[in-house]
Amino acid sequence: MVKLNTKISKSLPPFHVGLIGKITSVEVIQTKLRGIDALRVALSDTNCDESGDGSTQHVDVLWLRETVSRNSKLGAFVSVLGDDTDKWLGKTIVIDKWQEKDRKIQVVE
Repeated sequence: MVKLNTKISKSLPPFHVGLIGKITSVEVIQTKLRGIDALRVALSDTNCDESGDGSTQHVDVLWLRETVSRNSKLGAFVSVLGDDTDKWLGKTIVIDKWQEKDRKIQVVE
């Protein structure tokens, strides 16, 4: 028999309508199977975290393209947060719409 050197990763829930969270990380990744460039954005969820400490994390992947629509995942972020992902960190956002080709977020002050 062969001993596998494989671990089961912890699945984090994706973004959803009504989610309010602080952006805790934005990292450029390349998908392993297809080699597609993307941003992996993580939010700490403060509106449904029972402990209230923001420990519940949500993660979604935004596909990188030169031109995007305002209603795409990346377009929704760039249209309200700008194109400098370093400035996204620490911003609190609310997910207003999160369906394919119909996404909208807003910054919470």
